[in-house]
Amino acid sequence: MVNVSRDTTAQNETPLAVNPANPSNMITGNNDWNYNDGCGVNATFDGGKTWTPTLPSGFIPGITAFTNDPSVPGTGTYDFAGDPAVAFSPDGSTAYFTCFGYKGKNVALWLSRSTDGGRTWTAGGPDHPLTLVSAFQGEGKARGSNGQFPDHESITVANDGTIYVPWAHFTGFSGHSPIFIAVSRDGGNSFALPVKVSSGSVRSDQDARVVVDNATGYAYLTFDNSVQGGKGTAMFVSVSTDHGATWSNSFKFATFQNPVCLYPPYCFNISGSQFRAPGSYPAPAFDPTTGRLYVAYTDIVNGKAQILLTYANVSDITNWSTPAIVAPASGDRINVELSVEPRSGRLDLMTNDRSYTGNTLFDVSYITSADGGSTWSTTRVTKTSWDPSAFGVPCPGCASGFRPFIGDYDGIISLPGSAAMTWTGPGKTFGTYPTNLEVFFASVTP
Repeated sequence: MVNVSRDTTAQNETPLAVNPANPSNMITGNNDWNYNDGCGVNATFDGGKTWTPTLPSGFIPGITAFTNDPSVPGTGTYDFAGDPAVAFSPDGSTAYFTCFGYKGKNVALWLSRSTDGGRTWTAGGPDHPLTLVSAFQGEGKARGSNGQFPDHESITVANDGTIYVPWAHFTGFSGHSPIFIAVSRDGGNSFALPVKVSSGSVRSDQDARVVVDNATGYAYLTFDNSVQGGKGTAMFVSVSTDHGATWSNSFKFATFQNPVCLYPPYCFNISGSQFRAPGSYPAPAFDPTTGRLYVAYTDIVNGKAQILLTYANVSDITNWSTPAIVAPASGDRINVELSVEPRSGRLDLMTNDRSYTGNTLFDVSYITSADGGSTWSTTRVTKTSWDPSAFGVPCPGCASGFRPFIGDYDGIISLPGSAAMTWTGPGKTFGTYPTNLEVFFASVTP
């Protein structure tokens, strides 16, 4: 286990990507509470043993108006930035990083690129601008949208180089949030106008992710939705057979019984002191050895948050297996990230797990299956348990001085002999408040 960020203030939300041409080269992103107040980034070139430093320049330039030196202005114009997502090009020559910039009612989604494995990124400013994915201005009017607050983008790059960037687009207090997806077919130089993908009775679509069957080029988009009329929360899938130009009508493949919701003061439905953390969301992965599209998610079953898994063969995405609990746990598992090792079809999951401490404290578990989910093996990754309600991000307006918030997602990738993962955990406290959340990395052998 390695402390990636190694600084004195908070980071959270930790996507992870591996260079397909050099598996020792990986990048991870984060929301960064250092002075740049933007999207942080770290890269490794030795398989995760060491990482590029967070300070002074471990952030994406060209978005916020700040650097980590108060005397040196940034090359962007936004007040702050967030929601990091990372990927590599198929040949490994380019790393991609998407991030939202926020300034009042003006919001934009940007793509930055690196041609040296993540050491340096597009500089920003008029001479070296980032690529605009989509812009949202004034009362939230967006290119191709009528929303007010875009959120939770992700990024996927297909073997043919097509870049998919979906996000949820919230519309004020109406609860209306369709999924939009923008596509680049020129290596991130430009993006086509976003396409709207809806679950039909749109209420609160979010948590959109894309996986690609590289044999056919077909792209599969999964997301969840609060169904109108008091009918609960469901998960949907849509397919594009033309590289993201159009998408099929969405199909409901599963329904949550009691989705995890950790967003105080609005909701907190597990035991213990409150904190903000990932709720229930679909985590998809494609297995090219079987043609299966897998989706893992958390749901509260018999009073405990458990991981469930379902799948469909992509030849018929309307025919899904009955969701089954993955390695039933004695404590809450509040989130899940899923990946598939493409040569063997091995399934790899990671989760924040309260099973080791009588359902009180957090650890990270790695859970893997070599037989398509029939049997599972669980490994405790962390050595020390911790309380996510006792650490957080800086909050000058909070009575405690901090806001317990570990982010909304983590990262996992599957390699032939290991699974690599990143997550948010506590670091050494500097000063008065426990606001030094760090990015951690581990590589586990199945």
